[in-house]
Amino acid sequence: MRQTAADPDITVRTVVSLILCGLLGGCTTIERNPNVVGPYSDKLSPYNYKEDGSLVMMIVGVEAARFIRKEPYVPLFIMVANKSKTLSYAITRESFVLEDSLGHQYAMAPAQEVSAKYRRLDYDRTLFRQNQAFTTTAAGLFSYIRSNFFPSGARSALLIQQVSLPPFAYMEDVLYFPIPETGLNGVPLRLLFKVKDLAEPVFVSFEVPKTIGIFEKEDRGGGR
Repeated sequence: MRQTAADPDITVRTVVSLILCGLLGGCTTIERNPNVVGPYSDKLSPYNYKEDGSLVMMIVGVEAARFIRKEPYVPLFIMVANKSKTLSYAITRESFVLEDSLGHQYAMAPAQEVSAKYRRLDYDRTLFRQNQAFTTTAAGLFSYIRSNFFPSGARSALLIQQVSLPPFAYMEDVLYFPIPETGLNGVPLRLLFKVKDLAEPVFVSFEVPKTIGIFEKEDRGGGR
């Protein structure tokens, strides 16, 4: 995907609308079959998808998401690297949007709401640290910038609402979104990254497989 810096003389909304119409069919009245898998971004590893452009490299990891069953949120591991030589990106909670195959978009869930209703924060962080073996390698010599949009209570960490990402720096975090209307497993999804200095969003297309846990296998076997 070609990435360009923002131009004030171009109507960005029109450009983005055309892109979404072409890729997701969001401008038609015919509903897409969520079981039809569309094109995905390149895989960095079995559970990490990557888009690498001239201005931004973004990775989305679904290691924790594949174990979600009845929870109200989906955890996504993200890494964003600023490859621009001159631009600095002001990244907020509004910078990330989850989109399903019908064009429905979902903002990041409120941090306090996730902390109150979701009991897997610490477990997700454990998987996130393991996942950094892949994302840190992809970041290369870029400088690390701390991010914490969803602090875990067990770590007594501070909530960070905005991250300033200078040239040749990267951030990593675990983000939480509502479960899409199309469902979570085996359907095409996109995570959009939007900041004012980019003419159009950067997005990673991915899917979340469903991994059957040990106890789920035992329950299924015992019922036979």
